[in-house]
Amino acid sequence: MNNEEVLNQLRLARAYCGEQLIWFAPALYQCEITLTERVPIAAIDRNYNIYFNPKAVIEIKKTSSSLQDGIEQLAFLWIHEISHELRVHSDRAIDIKANAKIWNYAADLEINDGEWTGLKMPKAFPGLLPTKLNLPNGQLAEWYYHEILENKELQKGCQNCFQNGEGEGKGEEEEKGKGNGDGDGDENNGNGLSWDEGSGVHGEPRPWEEDGSPQKLHPIDREIIANDVAKKMQENRKQIGTMPGSWGLWIEEILESRTDWKKILHHRMSSAIAIGIGLRVDYTFARPSRRQSVYHPIITPSFSGSRSGSITVVVDTSGSMGGSTLGQAVGEVCKVLEDFKMPVTVIPCDAQAYEPIILKTNADRFKIQQLKGGGGTNMIVGIDAALNLKPKPDTILVLTDGYTPYPERPYKIPVVFGIIKKDPHQSTPKPKTPPWKETSVIDIVIKK
Repeated sequence: MNNEEVLNQLRLARAYCGEQLIWFAPALYQCEITLTERVPIAAIDRNYNIYFNPKAVIEIKKTSSSLQDGIEQLAFLWIHEISHELRVHSDRAIDIKANAKIWNYAADLEINDGEWTGLKMPKAFPGLLPTKLNLPNGQLAEWYYHEILENKELQKGCQNCFQNGEGEGKGEEEEKGKGNGDGDGDENNGNGLSWDEGSGVHGEPRPWEEDGSPQKLHPIDREIIANDVAKKMQENRKQIGTMPGSWGLWIEEILESRTDWKKILHHRMSSAIAIGIGLRVDYTFARPSRRQSVYHPIITPSFSGSRSGSITVVVDTSGSMGGSTLGQAVGEVCKVLEDFKMPVTVIPCDAQAYEPIILKTNADRFKIQQLKGGGGTNMIVGIDAALNLKPKPDTILVLTDGYTPYPERPYKIPVVFGIIKKDPHQSTPKPKTPPWKETSVIDIVIKK
């Protein structure tokens, strides 16, 4: 079984997870896969880069009774690793300055106590369970950590769990007897695995995380992924039935302590503006580069087009929006957009687009206190009006309550939809994803 076959097995297991446990899909498909024998079995970093030891994958396949059985065991590893990221174990470890090894045990106990239908803990690599240590299910990692920290018998029980495994998936450090990189090294005695699942669990970077070109995520992106998973769990609660372990508590915490929509909006609009400017700025040989003397005799191009950006906001002014909510929403959004130090064009729109309003300074905000509208709703008309502006905007933000027809496909210019809500749990229509991306939609919760 070569590495390409191993990757195919892992991708098949991910697809199985995405179908069996659809609420985890936003996290599963954010992951970038790396194969390395430097990890014991599997690991994850703080940017959803996931690492698998190919020897461990092969061992799981060898000890499986069928293809389906092997996929279900690999699926367990997928959900196990992304659970560490979703439960922000790395941030929590940093907060309490936790010992990496003991925290890894505690974090495993927090997420292994719940059973997901269709997943099986690998036979070759039995993981930690609270019942194996005579500890109760359903506790948080912090509770397990403090129980294990001062109890040598519990520490020994955790170590024995991995040393008694049947697998051969030792990482390079284990083969050389170097321990797990946390300074202890007492866990590997040649009979088993030294356990370390990477910075996504305890926050401490590991050598294998420097391999290749791992993806880098903004901290807000990590929170958005967790929020998307929590919302999908909430929507599928009837299908899930009894929520395993402490996942029910996790959903409540994520949905109640959501990321501030203003931070998300600022982050998404920054990306959209950069893309929009990049689409219209290009190189030209019409005039030489200002640094031509450095490259002589090679002729180098210079940039053409303005590097300054512009934003257009299409505002839903239909009857369903309500005057007070609309005014507050537009005012708060404009505060966010002020940080970009570029002109903002506001297009009021119900079933038709009205005359654009240009805001160049804070003093211009009085122009949007009264916006035309009150009829039906069609934000596509407003987007078309924005695209017909001269010059065209670099990005378009659509503010709506969601009760509008949506474009059937994305435009060349980045478009972001801000769905205005009064209740964070309110279910509202959104553009279909795909063809639109999850990152094209932001929930904007306006407090009463």
